[in-house]
Amino acid sequence: MRSASALLAIAAASPLAASRLAAQGGNASAIAGPQYVEYRLGSGAAQKTVTQLSIPVAVIVPVSERLSLDLSAAWADSRVSGGQTANSSINGLTDTQLRANLSIFDGTAVLTLGVNAPTGKYRVAAGQQEAAGQIGSNFLLYPVSSMGSGGALTGGIALARNIADWNVTFGGSFRYSSPFDAFEVQNQVLRFEPGSEGRLRLGLDRAFGDNRFSVAVTQSAFADDHVKGTPDSTTIASGARTLAQGSLFMPRDWGDITISGWNFYRATGRQIGAVAPWENIGDVNLAVGFQVGSVYVQPSGELRAWMRDGDRAGALGTGGVRLRFDALGLSVNPSVTYSVGNLYPSIAGSASVDLTGLRATLLLRLR
Repeated sequence: MRSASALLAIAAASPLAASRLAAQGGNASAIAGPQYVEYRLGSGAAQKTVTQLSIPVAVIVPVSERLSLDLSAAWADSRVSGGQTANSSINGLTDTQLRANLSIFDGTAVLTLGVNAPTGKYRVAAGQQEAAGQIGSNFLLYPVSSMGSGGALTGGIALARNIADWNVTFGGSFRYSSPFDAFEVQNQVLRFEPGSEGRLRLGLDRAFGDNRFSVAVTQSAFADDHVKGTPDSTTIASGARTLAQGSLFMPRDWGDITISGWNFYRATGRQIGAVAPWENIGDVNLAVGFQVGSVYVQPSGELRAWMRDGDRAGALGTGGVRLRFDALGLSVNPSVTYSVGNLYPSIAGSASVDLTGLRATLLLRLR
């Protein structure tokens, strides 16, 4: 699970937040977020459609004032149709993650131990590989980017300190993944041996009057992966990842304004039979929120640009709206967005490919 969407999700899921819930003596919290994504690439007879329906579920359980557990998994159905390739689909349960967070030093540090249970879809057959490959896009960010990444064990620590007017957080983690059978090609199974991963994260935030500014940088590095089952064991280098995120929240008498952005950089790596060129994806978002009766309404606009090996690879503009209200003891957050853009093939002289997308999400939280 090494795509930009995975890194964004992990960076956002701070163990300090789960620990804070335990320290407050909170009850168990359950979150579900059904999401449907559809992208259409190209036009006419060459148009290809990629869809994904995913249903992620997470539960956070405060065991004591210092210890909390969280469990997460998802079911996903991904499909590719049209275009120049045969229809392809893959569906099923993804891996299951169990994490324990232990608060120490009066809540200023959290120790984390996580286990990735390989409950996902493995040994991807030839008819499923197109769909499995499409959802791993770093640019389009499908909710589920991988159906399975093998058994893994992760240990980490997160620290928080107040320095002057700044809240400073620092985290580090190490992940060991076990080998697994990943692909089945012409009745031959290719065994994938993931390299270990190290990750560091630094975050800063502070208030400026009523406004709040935050910024964070996450750096990930990987040992080489190996693919066995080919005539010789093939070595793959994933390329280090750097994710920078920032946001500015500005409350107003009539509502609020949020300006946020992120930038994802993946260094040059090696894939099977070729070099994986470096890529950079930048994203900026403007959202305006206000109350309409008991409903919070937040329209937003987003711009995203993708560079690959120094050449433009994609551009995407997105507009949408999110609502938030309480119903039947739940916090309900429906949202819908529509995207328009282009993809630019790496082959010189090739025409750009039109891109449109629809995304609908229903986030439900029970606490």
